[in-house]
Amino acid sequence: MSIIPMVVFLSVTFVISIGAFLWGMKVFSPVEIKRAALPEEHPDPLRSALEKTANGLSNVELVGKQYYEAYCMVCHGERGAGDGFNAFNLNPRPADLAAVKKKGDEHLFNVISNGSASVGGTPLCPPWGKTLGEEHTRSLVAYLHTL
Repeated sequence: MSIIPMVVFLSVTFVISIGAFLWGMKVFSPVEIKRAALPEEHPDPLRSALEKTANGLSNVELVGKQYYEAYCMVCHGERGAGDGFNAFNLNPRPADLAAVKKKGDEHLFNVISNGSASVGGTPLCPPWGKTLGEEHTRSLVAYLHTL
């Protein structure tokens, strides 16, 4: 007796019957792929970036707000007055951003990117340029004008 199992040959009628049964169950039916409908009109990215959201901020400012809350608010406070919950630990105290904003966007961009020491300020405000990148730093500058 052979150790190879006996091969069972199925009749053609049996194979066709199984095939018909499976076909009837739609096992072989193609799958419908539903695709999302494209909008009628492609939105203008510049317009959508400048449109105000429900809270009065543009999309760019909204991104800047998220970075402000993550990196700046602990020292500069919710409204940028230099009264964040970590401010009491710092000497000198964090700057009130109302005065800093008057120096212009490029100054703000430079301070955020390279740290306040780069413009003669305290070294306690670190450079965020490598962390944020240019685009997000510009978003943060845009948000600072809303404070």
